[in-house]
Amino acid sequence: MTIDESGVAEVVLDRPPANAIDLLTLTELKQAAEVLSVDRSVRVVLLSSALDPIFAGGFDLDLLAHGWDDIFPMIRAFHEVANAWVRIPSPTIAVIGGHAAGGGCELALACDFRVMARGRATIGLPEVKLGLLPSGGGTTRLPRLIGRAAALDLLLRGRLIGADEAERIGLITLAAEPQDLDHLARGLAA
Repeated sequence: MTIDESGVAEVVLDRPPANAIDLLTLTELKQAAEVLSVDRSVRVVLLSSALDPIFAGGFDLDLLAHGWDDIFPMIRAFHEVANAWVRIPSPTIAVIGGHAAGGGCELALACDFRVMARGRATIGLPEVKLGLLPSGGGTTRLPRLIGRAAALDLLLRGRLIGADEAERIGLITLAAEPQDLDHLARGLAA
């Protein structure tokens, strides 16, 4: 996490190869949210990825092999992290330069704004295809944001959509060409 002189904080996800969410990532995201919630110098927060073309790929699927005793703490922790990001008092912007599937989508939903690259990024909640439900508030935040019908379409079919459709239905705030994404996000932050 960095905070520049103008008060723009940036939290960068960097867990190759797919920014899969594990307990360490959740711990770090929660700590960042707690710091950002009390630092009065922070005017706006950007959440982005160091990996191309991934924003965040959701839960580390290796956890499914461990059984429910290991999965339940992850679900609880993820829910706490998403809520901690919602409570950050400064505006938050998810900068989605790559795929935001499952938990990655839910992290983006916990932000106030979402900007996304056209052509190379998708967003959605495909957990249903694995027999799972979103655990970071996606089943409640998504319908509030885009309406019940559009949310059911994404949730029950597990569809991943591109930036133009996501912008049209209100899932993201702005779509941009990949080369313009960072400039657009920083312009919104300004």
